[in-house]
Amino acid sequence: MRSEYTPVTVEQIGAALTALGFLGDLTAAEHAEYAAQFSNPGIARVRLVNALLGLAQREAMLADVIELDDENRFAALGEQLKAVDGWDNDLAVRMAFIGWQVYRASIPLQLVARDPNSGPIPVAALNAAEGMHSLLSMIGATHEAAATGDIGAFAPYAEELKRGRELMRAAIENIEIVLNMLDSAGL
Repeated sequence: MRSEYTPVTVEQIGAALTALGFLGDLTAAEHAEYAAQFSNPGIARVRLVNALLGLAQREAMLADVIELDDENRFAALGEQLKAVDGWDNDLAVRMAFIGWQVYRASIPLQLVARDPNSGPIPVAALNAAEGMHSLLSMIGATHEAAATGDIGAFAPYAEELKRGRELMRAAIENIEIVLNMLDSAGL
């Protein structure tokens, strides 16, 4: 693991994707050419990092079907978390990372929930994910206050707490819509 963060280059990401068989056998020059086609050089990096993330997530999903006891499952998850600088030492870093994962998982839900024909269940799932993201964002910041009972330290987070509560309520209300439809249909 790198001790100081230096963003990986488009060529490095491309090489990783090539090594995994995702891009075929592209040269460093071809990776640079790909990056040059965007108005902002960061766009190619973001796109390639997300392709690499998707590939890694697919592999993790396929690997997760292997039967493991809790000790080995948590050790495997620990391998992912070792890559997060500060994971072992900083609750705010842990919560920010988990919150980011929840946010990333909710992006496909945003696309589905926008469709007026999607119904209340995807909307409920999106509300719950957004509420969870909102609450996770505050855990690291308020952990010390919670541990010491310093209620006043929560004051700056009152609006975000209310937002989290409203999102969770909205999730429950959307679930109630489905349950009421089932009740009215006698199911």
